[in-house]
Amino acid sequence: MNGPRQHRLTAVLRGGVAIIALSISGVAFAASAPADADATDDYPIPHRMIITTCTAEQILAAARDFTPIYYQRYIIYYQRYIIDKHKKPPEVQQAAIDNAHYFYSLSPADRRAYSEEMVTNFADPMTASWPNWAKIFFNNKGIAAKETDHCADYPPDDQSVWD
Repeated sequence: MNGPRQHRLTAVLRGGVAIIALSISGVAFAASAPADADATDDYPIPHRMIITTCTAEQILAAARDFTPIYYQRYIIYYQRYIIDKHKKPPEVQQAAIDNAHYFYSLSPADRRAYSEEMVTNFADPMTASWPNWAKIFFNNKGIAAKETDHCADYPPDDQSVWD
């Protein structure tokens, strides 16, 4: 078995070993590089929501006027989802307001950390009570753009936007 057949077998084995070695080195290189979940920095919360200086009320007011269907959907869920669909206590509505206020009181770095914790920690009591409590603030990059483009034009503490 020293003829051409042996040579082909040796070449195939060498090629296989080379492919395995390249695969292992590629995995090792990828593991040593810093991980970037999203190059645009818009996950899990749009970057504009991380850096805005607006309050939750200002953002809701801008959503009401510039993305009214999205705002109405959120408010319907806010007002009825808890009461009608799942018979949750009214405290969940107040907790949504409190959590939104807390989030927007944080620095941008702390907001980013909070957002990453929120998507990895599913045991959060607010999320367990109402999974979509922050959807209008955090979920949609296009909506976030419209909200943050106009939110500074509204009063910072108008509680009527929650009604």
